[in-house]
Parts: sequence; structure tokens; C-alpha cells
Amino acid sequence: MSVDVLYLVFMIVLLVAFLAYMNIKDKENTSKITKLQNAMEDLTKELHYLKKDLDLKDDSEEKFNIDLLKDEVKIMLEKEVSHKIYPILQSLKNVESIIEEFQNEQQNRILTLEQKTQSISKLTPNYDTEEQKIIELFQQGKSIEQIAKDLRVGIGNVELVLKFKKMIK
Repeated sequence: MSVDVLYLVFMIVLLVAFLAYMNIKDKENTSKITKLQNAMEDLTKELHYLKKDLDLKDDSEEKFNIDLLKDEVKIMLEKEVSHKIYPILQSLKNVESIIEEFQNEQQNRILTLEQKTQSISKLTPNYDTEEQKIIELFQQGKSIEQIAKDLRVGIGNVELVLKFKKMIK
């Protein structure tokens, strides 16, 4: 029984540690996403100011510069995304695989425990009443005192059952 309790405590501690780990990783990812949002806002502001500057120039230069600027911004955004978002996505995929492995391992443990409990219940005899236990132990040659001690009942109870069944006088 104490092994089961220890196992349960271990599982709870393991679950709490896992949840704490997930919370820490979530906070890290949130801070990374916030930094990325700030960088994108800065890029948007720069783009806005560049568009204002380009509006002042004539139309032929404007089309050329806007296309060039769009390409540059696109390249910069792709670099920022690949530098900041892809590692986050990779770490999330790793966490997902760890969670799946953990779930599979726990499922296997549960199945193993269920099989063990089924085999244990098959090994123990099925007593309907305390009286049957007392009679069986007496037939095995145990003394009244030993039966009372084994079953944690009073000696008087054991004697009463045996007298009632006419096994002793």
C-alpha cells in the first residue's frame, strides 16, 4: 500500500514539475513573441515614414523606390521571422513530442497496473463472510487466538462462530 502511495506522490510531483516547466517555457515564448511584435511595429513605423518620404518625390521614382522598398522590407521581415519565429515553432514541436511521449508512457503504466491488479485479484481467495474465513482458518489447524489475531477480531467472536458451527464445544 505504501508503494502505491509513493508512486502516486511521485506521479504528482512529476506532474507538478512538468506543469512548472510548461509554464516557464510559455513565459519565455510569450516574451519572444512580444519582442517580435515590437520589432514588427518598428518596421511598420519605418515603412510609414519611408512612404511619406517617397510621396514627396515624383511618380516615376516613386514606383521604382516603392518596389525596391517593398522588396527590402520583405527581405528584412523574412530574416526577422526566420530568426525569431522558427526557433519558437521548433521548440513548440519539441514540447509537443515530449508531451506525446509522456502520455504514451503514462498510458502504458496504467495498462500495466491494471494487468497487475487483475492478476492479484485472481490470486486472493474470495470470502463472502467473516464466518467462512474463521472456519477455513480453523480447518487449516490454526488456534483460536491466532485466527482472532489474523482477522483482527475478538477471541469471543471466533469462539462464538466455531461453537455455532459445532466445530468446538
